[in-house]
Amino acid sequence: ASHSPSPPSDISSMDLPLGLQTEDFTNELSCPLCLEWLKEPVILPCGHNFCRTCLDEIWGRAEVYLCPKCQAQFPDRQCIGNTVLGKLVEKLKSFSVGKYQQKCSEHGEPLKLFWKTNGKLACFLCRDAQKPEDQSSQFLLLPDAVQIYVEKLISTRTQLEAIVQELKTRKNAQQEKISCHKENKFHLQHHISLEFLKLHQFLHRREKRLMTELQEEGKILFQEMEANLNKLQDMWQQAKETVLRIQSRLYQHNSINFLTVRNLDLNMNTVLEQKVITLCLGELVCCELSLGQFKGPIQYTAWKEMKSILGPGLSLVTLDPKTAHPNLVLSEDLRCVRHDDTRQMLLDTPERFDSSVAVLGSEGFTSGKHYWEVEVENKTKWTLGVVKESINRKGNCTLSPRDGYWLIKLRNGNKFKALDIPARGLTLSTSLSKIGIYLDYDGGQVSFYDANKMSHIYTFMDTFTEKLYPYLCPCLNDSNENSEPLKIFFNM
Repeated sequence: ASHSPSPPSDISSMDLPLGLQTEDFTNELSCPLCLEWLKEPVILPCGHNFCRTCLDEIWGRAEVYLCPKCQAQFPDRQCIGNTVLGKLVEKLKSFSVGKYQQKCSEHGEPLKLFWKTNGKLACFLCRDAQKPEDQSSQFLLLPDAVQIYVEKLISTRTQLEAIVQELKTRKNAQQEKISCHKENKFHLQHHISLEFLKLHQFLHRREKRLMTELQEEGKILFQEMEANLNKLQDMWQQAKETVLRIQSRLYQHNSINFLTVRNLDLNMNTVLEQKVITLCLGELVCCELSLGQFKGPIQYTAWKEMKSILGPGLSLVTLDPKTAHPNLVLSEDLRCVRHDDTRQMLLDTPERFDSSVAVLGSEGFTSGKHYWEVEVENKTKWTLGVVKESINRKGNCTLSPRDGYWLIKLRNGNKFKALDIPARGLTLSTSLSKIGIYLDYDGGQVSFYDANKMSHIYTFMDTFTEKLYPYLCPCLNDSNENSEPLKIFFNM
């Protein structure tokens, strides 16, 4: 009776596969470090096998215990002897599978070295064929080469891990910025809609009021003209009837009868003559709608009225003489300031600037929104903005937000800067003749505008904790080249 062949009891009874398959066995049973048959193989928790001596040599010089193949960390040097694999290696050796061991293609010797110059494996004869000075510098034992490149990979991995972490941090920060941007955009859209809704409502009410006035006045005038039309209609009818009666008398051609009738009806003629006189007194009623009221400068009138709802409107800023530098001259209405070469004999109080040729506004702000405009036409240099109350007014100091200054300045007629941290150069599209300054104390905003076009120039964002004042510096007059004053604009 036939029966199936039983599996071999050990590897010695196995038929070896073809050369390529045998070579695969050889690769699998070779140490990745020395590239020879595994000797006293040990297996790591990650599943990779090495010669015990090769692994001990690498770990003996390392600070961190890693698998030389996959870089997994094993702080306690966890590894156990792989006796099964060791026996399998011994069995395969008996079949002379070693002839498939990796050997030098040029010399036929085992590959024991790493040739740094060309990045290839080499044998000892390859090394001996090189110059003596190159033998030690260009060739490494395989375990040493593995150790060096393992350390390089670890270093590269550490750098990449730091980059990965930094990229993750930046990615999260960018996501947060996007979220803040969307939220800020929504709030600004709501703010713009609300501001224009106020204007729309005002204009709608103003239009409705004017239309109501037009309807009421038109109705009254219409009633007067309708009444006069009815009156004229009655008079016209009476006059027409009178004409017919007179015409009928004129048809009486017999003079005797005509005169006889006339003599008999003198009262009737008298009545007709009276009607003619009465009918001639009728007049037209010319009731015209007021063009001055309904076809005047309607838009300008509405704009003038609109000032009452503007938030903010134009603030009434005046200058504080107690803070003015002794070389500054203020106008009587405290709205203009210019520099003069003659220094005035003024009391040096703590409030007064003694170095910066500057002056503050009389009123400070601790809340709310405020807007004012300063004329700077024909000036070659100036400095404008807002400052906190506690700034140092004696000697020279740094003009920056860190020190309580939120300013922009012009120098040499064309050098325009925002005194931020760091200072930022600004572009002048046209010459500025009037600067608008907007302060939102609670919102932490100071913005500057070309007041003629209301185009935005620059914005500071900060947190305000004390009273803020308008700041004006006309700068030196420079032999009358910069003699024009700064003027606070107050007419709309």
